[in-house]
Amino acid sequence: MRRSRCFSVLASLLLYTLPAVYSAPTDVPSAASFYVPSLPDIHQDPQNPLTIFSGHLPSDPNADKTDPKTVTAQLFFVIIQNRRVADKKRVMFWFNGGPGCSSFDGLMMEVGPWRMDGKGGFNVTEGGWEEYMTMVYIDQPAGTGFSYTSTNSYVHTMAEASSQLVHFLRNFYKTFPEYSQMETYLGGESYAGQWIPYFADAILESDLPTRLHGVAIGNGWIDARRQYPSYLDYAVKVGILEENTDPWKAAKKRTDECVAELNGITGREPIVSPRCEGLLLDVTDIRTRMVNGKEMCINIYDVRLDDTMPACGMNWPPDIKPVTDYLDRSDVVRALHAERHPGSWVECRGRIHQEFRERQEESAITVLPKVLSRIPVLLFAGDQDLICNYVGLEAMIQAMEWNGAKGLGTVQTQSWTVADAPAGTWVSSRNLTYAKIFNASHMAPFDLPHVGHDMILRFMGVDFSALVGGTAHIPSSLGTSTKPVFLEQEASATETAAPDAGKSPQQAKAMWEAYYNAGSAALVLAFIFGAIGLFVWCRRRRNRSPRLPVARGEESIPLNSSTARLGLDDDEDSGFRERRVNGNGNGLHGASMKGKERAVEPGTPGTATIFKVGEDDEEDHEEVYRDER
Repeated sequence: MRRSRCFSVLASLLLYTLPAVYSAPTDVPSAASFYVPSLPDIHQDPQNPLTIFSGHLPSDPNADKTDPKTVTAQLFFVIIQNRRVADKKRVMFWFNGGPGCSSFDGLMMEVGPWRMDGKGGFNVTEGGWEEYMTMVYIDQPAGTGFSYTSTNSYVHTMAEASSQLVHFLRNFYKTFPEYSQMETYLGGESYAGQWIPYFADAILESDLPTRLHGVAIGNGWIDARRQYPSYLDYAVKVGILEENTDPWKAAKKRTDECVAELNGITGREPIVSPRCEGLLLDVTDIRTRMVNGKEMCINIYDVRLDDTMPACGMNWPPDIKPVTDYLDRSDVVRALHAERHPGSWVECRGRIHQEFRERQEESAITVLPKVLSRIPVLLFAGDQDLICNYVGLEAMIQAMEWNGAKGLGTVQTQSWTVADAPAGTWVSSRNLTYAKIFNASHMAPFDLPHVGHDMILRFMGVDFSALVGGTAHIPSSLGTSTKPVFLEQEASATETAAPDAGKSPQQAKAMWEAYYNAGSAALVLAFIFGAIGLFVWCRRRRNRSPRLPVARGEESIPLNSSTARLGLDDDEDSGFRERRVNGNGNGLHGASMKGKERAVEPGTPGTATIFKVGEDDEEDHEEVYRDER
């Protein structure tokens, strides 16, 4: 009888391990190898810990044709799993601009889960987009942020960048197959207005299992023909310039020169125009002055602010220095599994921008209508952004043809409130949603995290009545529709003790899921040897009551759980301003700054039935922006 019980236990253990053996892929890294158990100096809620994975994945579609000794593209990613449960599982892949700006901008300062604490660390706060959906931040193209490749293999075209991302996703789904089954979105800002339409089109045309449901672009640089000339209109609208004054006439002359060059470009839609590159600061030259012995200029990402010359916004937001310092710390690099990246993290790497042949590329404005024919698109704009201002975005929308008509047509602009305060305006037509966010900069979620979060939840069609806890209690309304508000609910009494001391129930559950999905050979062998050892033990202790050994907790490796521990910390100044202007740290003048330097003019809320665009553009930190995107 005792022997049969031992055989029964042994059989159970073997049966449990067999599925892992057969499901374990051998040609991709295990999910467990990317798990980040903690990050230094990131202070979070122990009741709702973050679950984080990060590292590099092969992303060169031609790697199999390359000499094995050659360094090929390796894109770096950070996964932060949803902390709370929504009505369904969703995942968003996030991209910042540049070209060449790291998506750590989005993670550390915009839509991520924490903000700096002023002491070199970060506090986890509410308002991050990971609250109800998993966020995946990708440093791309290779060479950006913690991603790397050989210096003679940088991306030159949109086709190459798209191919690189598709190959990354192919390997990503092999390692994390559960995400291929989730409702998927792409998100980003600034120069991501170029990346995202191309990426969405490439994904939709590929054989990837991605269930792409929509894309969201904040203060994006999409249409040079409309956005360059908007600098002047925006400057007038927000009171920087007054029509028919000498400064306005000078700005008008420069704008006309820019438009003339744009009109001379035929046969394609340009991403940039050489004659227009310096237009942004020429139009706002009136804001250049001496203050306390320092030459000051307008902050092109937030017109409410000034900055020192020649930065003109490159020193903004103030979090960038602590973020750079933090990501330069060796303990943070190790925790993120980023050791293979040579050198320090740089927010925006100018070499990537220089290698990208954007002057020969077709603008994403030519691709966006095709994307709109298949999936919903959200364009949002902070109304205090100049570089990718809402005036230019509205002009683009009015001129664009998609889904059988031009512009938004006759549609009702809806008022939008969050926490009982006006948040902006909202309008939708034929798969396109346009949201203008009041009192927000180029990086709108940086200024107003709860407004940005409410916006993305509404765009994705989240069932607010299914949300419990967290920011679900913040009231909001869109038009006549009001979000249901529920009383705070205490955590269920059943969610008390975790199977392993020091781990939450979600972490313990995720640990096993990670091992299962990764097919860890070491774990399988441990089970087999443990089962054999158990059998021998049973044989030798036949005269005693057989008892299963108490399993010791292994390192928690959450995978599918929405909670786990994450702790990003440290700040150091690693290449703190490589994102600036022409790559030499000399500020904006003469630089082509794309990521955060696209012009958008702040506007006023619309009250008529015709849509009204937002007036701000979010800041996209980049080392060498082409113009001011």
